[in-house]
Amino acid sequence: MAYEVKLTIKGEEIPFKRTETPFFKDTTRALILQQHQVKMWDKKDGPTDEDLMNNEKDVANFASNFFNNQFTAKDFIDGAHSESTIAVSKIIDECLGSSDPDDSDKTKSKK
Repeated sequence: MAYEVKLTIKGEEIPFKRTETPFFKDTTRALILQQHQVKMWDKKDGPTDEDLMNNEKDVANFASNFFNNQFTAKDFIDGAHSESTIAVSKIIDECLGSSDPDDSDKTKSKK
């Protein structure tokens, strides 16, 4: 399976691809990110602005690492559109072992 995100860098939309399946290191990074998010959302008063900014950096670092540093975390923060942030969220879910909701819908319809 190929993974792709498009970022706008210096005014130009650039696609970045990865063709390898997620490795153990990707799962570990996704687990670390998930742990940070659980702590952030588990606070009595919810996440602070600082927590949300740290989450932004964590997700951007995950994306940069997952795509083998073809772009920087700053490139992702400054140039990722909603389509790319959704794609990275799905990649994180996959690294954590979550199945694609579209796949389960297809399975249900076959029964």
